[in-house]
Amino acid sequence: MFNLPASSLAGTSSQTRHISTPATFPKVNNMGSQKPEVWVQSLINRFEEQLPVKTGIQSITSRSTLEQQKEYLINISRSKFSLVIQGLTKILQNVASTRIFGEDAERSLIESQLIILDTLEQCLVNGQPKDTPRVEEQKYVNLLLPEICQFLNIATDNPMLLQLKLSASKVLFALSLNNFNSIFSRISTRLSALSICPDECVELGDVELIQHINVDRTNLAKVLNEVILKFKLLKKNVHMCLIMYLEKAIWNFMDTYPEEFMNQQKVPDEDLADSCEKLFDLLDFFTEGNVKKKAAAWPLQIMLLILSPCALEEVANADSGAPCTAKHMKKKQFVDGMRKALAGHAGSKLLTEGAGVACVKLCKASTYISNKDSTNVVFGLVQTVITELKGLIFNPNKPFSRGTNYDVDLMIDCFVAFFHIMPHNLDVLKICLNLSASPVYHFVLVNALHRIATQPRLPFWPSIDVLYNKVADLRTLFIETLTFVCQAGCGGVPPVKFAHSLTLKEKVSTLKFREKTSEEVTSYKYLLVHIVRLMSTDPMLFLHNASKQNTEMLINGLVSVVHQNFISDLAEQAMEALLVLHQPPHIMLWNSDAPLPMFWDTSSSVLFSISQKLIQHQIVNYCEVLKWLREILKCRNVFLLRYKDVANQGSNIPIARQAQIKLEVVLFMYLWSIDIDAVLIAMSCFKSLCDEVEIRATDDFAVTTLLPNYQIYQELSAATSCLTTGRAQLQKRIMNLLRRIDKNTPSILSAWDETHLCWDESRKFLSGFPKIGERPSKRRTSHTSSSSPEHELEDVFSEWLNMTGFLCALGGVSIQKRPAAARPLSANLPPSESRKVSIISAQNSNQDLQFCPVTQFCRYMLNLLVCNNEKFGPKIQKHVKELLGHELNPALYPILFENIKVIVEKFFDAVTGQVIINDLNTQFIEHIVFVVRNILGSKTDKPADDVGATSVESMILGIVRYCRHLDNSQHCLHIKMKFCQLVEILMHRRDDLSFRQEMKFRNKLVEYLSDWVLGNSHQITAAAAAATAAANVTSAAVNVTNENKETIRELDCAAVKAIAALLAELPLQPEENDRGDIVEAKSQLFLKYFTLFMNLLNECGHAGDEKGKEEEVHTIDMLRTATIQAMSNLLSANVESGLVHSISLGYHNDLQTRVAFLEVLTKILQQGTEFDTLAENILADRFERLVELLTMIDDKGELPIANALAFVSPTMQVDDVARVFVSIFEAKHLLYELLWNLFVKEVELADCMQTIFRGTTLASKVMASCFRMFGASYIQMLIKPHLEIMLSHPELSYEIDPNRLDGDINVLLAAHRKNLEIVAQRIFDSIVSSVERLPPQLRCLCTCLYNVIAQRFPTLNHISAVGTVIFLRFINPAIVSPLENGIVDVQPPYNVKRGLMYVSKILQNVASHVLFSKEQHMRPFNDFLRSNFDDCRRLFLQITSDVSPVQDAQNPPLAMSYISDANVVTLHRLLYYNQEKIGEYLGSNRDHKAGRRPFDKLATLLAHLGPPEHKSVDSAWAVHGDLSNTRFEEIMTKQHIHEKDEFKTLKALNIFYQAGKSINGYPVFYYVARKYKMNEHHADMLIYHVLLTLKPFQHQKFELVIDFTHTCAENRFRTEILTKWSQVLPHEVYDNISAIYIYNCSTWVKEYFKFHESFLSALKGSRKLQFLDQISRLNEFLEVLYEHESWVG
Repeated sequence: MFNLPASSLAGTSSQTRHISTPATFPKVNNMGSQKPEVWVQSLINRFEEQLPVKTGIQSITSRSTLEQQKEYLINISRSKFSLVIQGLTKILQNVASTRIFGEDAERSLIESQLIILDTLEQCLVNGQPKDTPRVEEQKYVNLLLPEICQFLNIATDNPMLLQLKLSASKVLFALSLNNFNSIFSRISTRLSALSICPDECVELGDVELIQHINVDRTNLAKVLNEVILKFKLLKKNVHMCLIMYLEKAIWNFMDTYPEEFMNQQKVPDEDLADSCEKLFDLLDFFTEGNVKKKAAAWPLQIMLLILSPCALEEVANADSGAPCTAKHMKKKQFVDGMRKALAGHAGSKLLTEGAGVACVKLCKASTYISNKDSTNVVFGLVQTVITELKGLIFNPNKPFSRGTNYDVDLMIDCFVAFFHIMPHNLDVLKICLNLSASPVYHFVLVNALHRIATQPRLPFWPSIDVLYNKVADLRTLFIETLTFVCQAGCGGVPPVKFAHSLTLKEKVSTLKFREKTSEEVTSYKYLLVHIVRLMSTDPMLFLHNASKQNTEMLINGLVSVVHQNFISDLAEQAMEALLVLHQPPHIMLWNSDAPLPMFWDTSSSVLFSISQKLIQHQIVNYCEVLKWLREILKCRNVFLLRYKDVANQGSNIPIARQAQIKLEVVLFMYLWSIDIDAVLIAMSCFKSLCDEVEIRATDDFAVTTLLPNYQIYQELSAATSCLTTGRAQLQKRIMNLLRRIDKNTPSILSAWDETHLCWDESRKFLSGFPKIGERPSKRRTSHTSSSSPEHELEDVFSEWLNMTGFLCALGGVSIQKRPAAARPLSANLPPSESRKVSIISAQNSNQDLQFCPVTQFCRYMLNLLVCNNEKFGPKIQKHVKELLGHELNPALYPILFENIKVIVEKFFDAVTGQVIINDLNTQFIEHIVFVVRNILGSKTDKPADDVGATSVESMILGIVRYCRHLDNSQHCLHIKMKFCQLVEILMHRRDDLSFRQEMKFRNKLVEYLSDWVLGNSHQITAAAAAATAAANVTSAAVNVTNENKETIRELDCAAVKAIAALLAELPLQPEENDRGDIVEAKSQLFLKYFTLFMNLLNECGHAGDEKGKEEEVHTIDMLRTATIQAMSNLLSANVESGLVHSISLGYHNDLQTRVAFLEVLTKILQQGTEFDTLAENILADRFERLVELLTMIDDKGELPIANALAFVSPTMQVDDVARVFVSIFEAKHLLYELLWNLFVKEVELADCMQTIFRGTTLASKVMASCFRMFGASYIQMLIKPHLEIMLSHPELSYEIDPNRLDGDINVLLAAHRKNLEIVAQRIFDSIVSSVERLPPQLRCLCTCLYNVIAQRFPTLNHISAVGTVIFLRFINPAIVSPLENGIVDVQPPYNVKRGLMYVSKILQNVASHVLFSKEQHMRPFNDFLRSNFDDCRRLFLQITSDVSPVQDAQNPPLAMSYISDANVVTLHRLLYYNQEKIGEYLGSNRDHKAGRRPFDKLATLLAHLGPPEHKSVDSAWAVHGDLSNTRFEEIMTKQHIHEKDEFKTLKALNIFYQAGKSINGYPVFYYVARKYKMNEHHADMLIYHVLLTLKPFQHQKFELVIDFTHTCAENRFRTEILTKWSQVLPHEVYDNISAIYIYNCSTWVKEYFKFHESFLSALKGSRKLQFLDQISRLNEFLEVLYEHESWVG
């Protein structure tokens, strides 16, 4: 396709290309001691074994090896010529006799023959001695000729066979160079035989060799003389063949020895001239009277005349009147007749055609004569015929033809000859370049220009560059031809499947241009091929004076045919042309005004288009295209290096970036090809990418900016030079490098997605084989394969396996956010804004991952672990298991673990929870244990962030729950052992993993694993005994049991080791459903485990006394050691529960028991066990440590536990969290730190200063709690005096809204404004003057708020913001609602409430420093506002700067007695029930530092404390005992329940509401049962809401509609709540309810009613109950049916 140095293909040194010394020969064992025949034959054998016919499809390595062997043989032939020639001939015979089947095998056979013939030619030219004896000559000729001649006699249009014929001709030409006499002897012998043969139709045999042999003047004369002697005796058909053969021989002589030809013109060789004259005369006699013979003989006759210069000169002079001898009169008549026929006066078209051919030969031969010899008679003769010849051959109306075919060869020869004769006055150029002319002329022009540009030039021949200014229309010709071919429907033409191109000479000669329309498309296709070939040969013909648009059209046109395969060679020629155009000198001609921008635009388009086709697998010979891409990249880098200073000029365009992305995608995707050549080429191309960025790298264009994964790309390219032992090892090395990529780019994302599509296609095929008959699109190799279907299936599997490894390795970086999409969000934001973006985006990350292709890939991989395909299932399972365990990118571990958990959950019945045991599930569990164990056990130098990114608790518990139901078969026992090993590794990696409820999880595992030990102890021995005793059980069963016994003992050992690891620092935690004494439950649990371990120790002691196998003894020793460790860990972590059970063992009668106890005691002392847990005040100490954990401040000044609890608390618990936080942190003098942490997060999420603290967040709740707890007395002292004054003057009015006044509005407004200003001023003055009495906690709050806002909004008015919050959240609510805030005991009258409302508005605007503008009636107070702005500002400055939080923090903390027990118990409850969410929150923000994590300490402490009390103790309004509705309402009112957001939210749900009336005129209430959720809503609040809703109607009749649509267990009331309903509801409600309509009463509701029948006894059998199953029936009882949008199911 294009010329590449051999070293670039195989990465070898220059020695592989230039072999000049024996030192470069391959090493053959004992070469020095062997005979030459032996080691030469060894080399020949090795050469034969490397031929394509032996190896099949060749790789880069095998081709390189074959080239090396070939060069070795050529060099050896110089000294051992005979041995090499004999060996090569023998190989040629062996290959020819090879039996082949199919196109691929045939192609390999022909390729092998071509390689052998080429090697033979090189050996003959370079190796044969010049003085070869005649006998040796004859031997070589006799040896080679039969083998060579079989190729010369091929009659076919097959391009590869024609190539073979041409190669054989070259071998014969080389053979005749030093062996002419032997070949001539064979020719002479055959001529003699033909001269006496009586038959007309005979085989010419060796006579055909004349046209192939190498002849100089002497040998040419010998051949001519031999023909002359036999000519008259030969038959007519032999005459005609000899005429053709001799003409070819003469042209061979002129092409090979042009100097001898010119000497013949100057100093004629008499023998040659005499032979030519004689043969001329014979031909003249032979053709006399026969027009057909004349037309055939005239070309040879004119050549014979040219070789007889003296005779030709006499003939030419005769035209000028000089005498002509009788001897040459025939020759003169011939010349005159030829001229006459050329002019068309001969009366015969055949003679005219013959004269045209002869005159073209004459013109062509004249070009071999130096123009310095201007007096040569040939030139004169040419001038006499050139005009007529031009008119005949290049007739614009009709191209020259002989018969029905256009003689393209002759026209090309004529064009080239005319160019050599008159290069500056080439009229035929205009004819051929005319775009409206026949395509035959275009074809002639293109091929003639190609010949001019490529043929070896004689010194006096003109150069093609004289035509550069005259062929500008070639560009247009290319575009039009390409357009015509593409529009003609190339898809209908069958693709040419032969990889090797037809030689140019053969292609031209076989091309037949006809006038028939049916073949016009084919003609244009061949024309297109030759135009592209010309472009690659001399691009200046197309680039000279080309505009930017011209260049773009040329290059785009070439790119469009690279992937086409409907014309042989077109794609290869187009790539060659593009490669030539990418040479630096030619790139500069693309657009001389702006070469760099043009380069980036055009070259990037080329890369983009080709890469896109490669990605879509639309290019069959992709290996060749990849090589070509590599060369293109090298050319680009050479160009950029030459203009390094301006290399980035014009590079910042979309197409350049897209091209780089596509190219990287191609290289990534071909890394998983099973074609090792493609893999190595793709890897080497990464080097070019790195070189490019190194050239372009500047301050503005850093290497990592241009190529983020530069370092990995460098290593990928360097890996090609490493020795590999096979395809699998190469893939492993590639995967290791890909896993290290940590920067996601669009190219990586696209490569992963494209590969995933291909992988999924192959997955479906393999897992469904053979049901799914259609195979995935073929991507195997760049050559079609003739391998068996079985091998093709193996290729599909191997490729799928490579893709799997690729997806595993690159999946981690592929799940990162797209850089282009993520950058605008936070690239230009301050740190706080960036944190805000990350907080918001993190909330949806899990949901995004759930549906991404990487997650889907992980699911499919897990499903393949149980692939049961008969053919591929076991192989798929094995490789998938290995890849997941060893090759998976660590970033995919969280996704993998989550999907494993989901799958394992399906192994249990959704309703009953019963495990579903079957072979498929067991197989999956076995594989998963292997995978997870390898993942956790893998050693890595990187931080283990990924393995701990998600919790493994649910997954591990699901696995163990399944395993514990397996039987005791050998297989199942081994699964259990592997799981125990997994648990041991899990605890070893404990610090790297993330847990949500670690203590509960570990306790559960201990429980399950101890069951295995309990279940195995003694049962096997008992089973064996029972089996022996039973009459119906065979001895085989006993043997199986005995075999299992050893395995069970190993399982005991593995389980105890795992339990020991789990028990390290593990407080025992009984089940939560145990309602008894927690301490007693822990004590019993300890006793259970301790007893188990003691039994194991006893069993180990008894087993140790018995003599057994060495392996059994070793197992017993390990079991005893593990048991001692487990007991030590158990007692160390649970001293308070276990010491009472274990201390007696120290006084046990049994010595071994006492020894075991001492070992346990020694170990726990070595572990540093703390015995202070036995103290009486341990519970109080633990609660104190709980408070310390909550208030713990880390190195960053953050509160990890408090922040986590704040983040994860549900809405219904926010009030409790706020109250507990404020109480505890104030008691610990850390209120400022709490406020800082909460306020910073609140302000970070605010878009502007006006939106902070406007929601119901925890920060707002904490602020409200501070105001309520610390500011209640202050606000009462502040507001109450002024409120009493207002109440003492009820006649005063404060209404300033004109729409609400009657009478003289202006007078009233003036008076009311005055009253309002007085009140507002008094209150404001009191606020200003009481600043010293503001509680220090609130001043601390103000200071913290000021600092946080100043940090977040440094350019805004922070003082105003603080004041706004203080008035909005603290002062104004108390002014507006004095009763609710406890300032007064009765509700103020309406006019006072209006006045207080207006006062709050005025004070809020004073605090905000904002004048009234929207409300017209408030504008008169703007002067009042202005007069108080300064005082307000000074107020805020004072309250935000008087308190030093640091000083408070340094004071000694208050004693625990200042923290109420209720708050500590509430804290315990909040932490305990949110423990899992806190672990998840902290797990995602872990810091890998020495020491225990805060969450570890919290989990351990909570495990020691146990679950909180089951009854509610956290709220003062959680009432118990006998209650009345009045008492209940009082409690709820005092706690301001109606102001809580939770209550408002519940009310807005419309669970219970009143709407409309019944047909009896009674009000109707509606209760929608499904809207109440027991785990989300507080039942006391619902009761309170119902009481408030019923209160206005409870003294009159009413009706109730209850909707039970979709009601289930989560909508029920607990028993204690039902009791409270019956106590709190007034008796009037039961008496006044007129009817109850039950709608959609489901089976579940009926069962619920039956269970709580005692609460509904009053309604049993009542006629007030109406059960309805259709909503339309309600119309019978209600006037209007109010169907809330979520009411009707």
